[in-house]
Amino acid sequence: MVLASQAQHGMWITEMMHGTGTTYHMPFALWLDGPLDRGAMLKACESVLARQPVLGCAFEDRDGELHLVPAADRPPVEFTRAPDADALLREEIARPFDPGRGPLARFTLAEVTPSRHLLLFVGHHLVFDGMSKDLLVRDLAAAYSGRPLPPLPMPYGSAAAIPPEAAAYWRERWRDLTAVVIGGEARTARTAGRGETVLLDLTDAMSGWERTGGSRFEWFLTGVHALLFGYGNAEAAVAIAMSTRSRETRDHIGLFATELPVYSAPAPDTTLAELAGELRAQLRQLNRIRDVPAARAAGGIRPRPALAPVSISFRRRAADVAFPGLSVSAEWKMSNHMVRNVLHLQAVDGDDGLRLTLHYSPDLIDREHVAAAGEHLRAVLACDPALRLADLPLPAAARNAAPGAAPPVEAPVPHADAATLDGELVEQIRHIWMEVLRIDDISPDEDLYDLGGHSLTITQISARIRKRLGVEVPFDVFLEDPTVGGVAAAVSELRA
Repeated sequence: MVLASQAQHGMWITEMMHGTGTTYHMPFALWLDGPLDRGAMLKACESVLARQPVLGCAFEDRDGELHLVPAADRPPVEFTRAPDADALLREEIARPFDPGRGPLARFTLAEVTPSRHLLLFVGHHLVFDGMSKDLLVRDLAAAYSGRPLPPLPMPYGSAAAIPPEAAAYWRERWRDLTAVVIGGEARTARTAGRGETVLLDLTDAMSGWERTGGSRFEWFLTGVHALLFGYGNAEAAVAIAMSTRSRETRDHIGLFATELPVYSAPAPDTTLAELAGELRAQLRQLNRIRDVPAARAAGGIRPRPALAPVSISFRRRAADVAFPGLSVSAEWKMSNHMVRNVLHLQAVDGDDGLRLTLHYSPDLIDREHVAAAGEHLRAVLACDPALRLADLPLPAAARNAAPGAAPPVEAPVPHADAATLDGELVEQIRHIWMEVLRIDDISPDEDLYDLGGHSLTITQISARIRKRLGVEVPFDVFLEDPTVGGVAAAVSELRA
């Protein structure tokens, strides 16, 4: 049993509170053409499981702290025959995981034809991230080739305090920007929803990046922020996935990334190069505090599937590795058929070019607007860095489009009336809140998040209620009525 990371804790409680479906499922497929040694490939999968300990874990809340524990069963490694590979992919991606029981990873080797096989891996994001795909392929190729894979130690287990620098940064910088204007309409994702994709090849569109003195990722991020400005977003928030791998964890499969929002509010006369410089400076600041989730550092942010309405995953793919006797192609950007926000841009940059998948919810935005946004981004990325944002090559209908109707404002949920509840129960819960939040006095109707609460606060309060009052409070209570009175009302109902 080892302590989970802060990123794992935040993701875990989001899933517990919101019921996110397949949002955190991470599928990855290898197509194998040629004379496959089936036994060797299945053995290679087992070797990866033996090497990477996190793949055999589940998650358990113990006294308000999240721990990695051995899964109830070993991750399955199965062989099947599947002439209809698409049906197999849909079924395996949709098959649920139980974070509390595990396992949170599975391999399926499918024979599509005698000379063509599909190796499908599906892992929960709690134990697998984008860079893990490269490590998985590397380890599989080594094991299939007969090379030994020495086991790695468990990479988690250290309690991490919030550095004062991170707390100060996010308390000053945090902006709760939930809406984004695309296609002349302000769009907001309240929770994770069904997802569809648009695919683009942007290999020839990155001509401007070499003249900025920055990286390809920085130019891509600049293009996205510039496009959002062009669409009429005076201020934009774009969440990015920042790797937290270190020298000690660079070979480990697992969740080693933190999603952090990057903000911009440029003027029309700002050039692309100037915007790139501003974003680069912001990225350097974020890099120093990248190990700490923004919600944990700032406090007062409700757990939710996405921190910003637009997000980017940009990854430089490792060089191809060889599987003896086989021709191999990988699907690096597979969809789990759900999306956490309005628009997610998943970019994989390799020696063969830059490929982009735009993930979106058709319940929030139609395919036509998403495809147009992809083409507009292509045009922006190809611009001269000296170009002003006011002169972006966008169609008149898209440039600085006036937002349509504002996103609906959710009516506040009425708080429980503490005066109608058992006074002793309210006092017991109020004192638990005061202990956890380290506040001398809290009123029964004060909002947990206004008091600086976050995901760890929720699990600590729940653990103390469970221990002292013998009641398991559902986490969604902390979304519906996050007050002492609201929690007391829930406890009273559960006792009845």
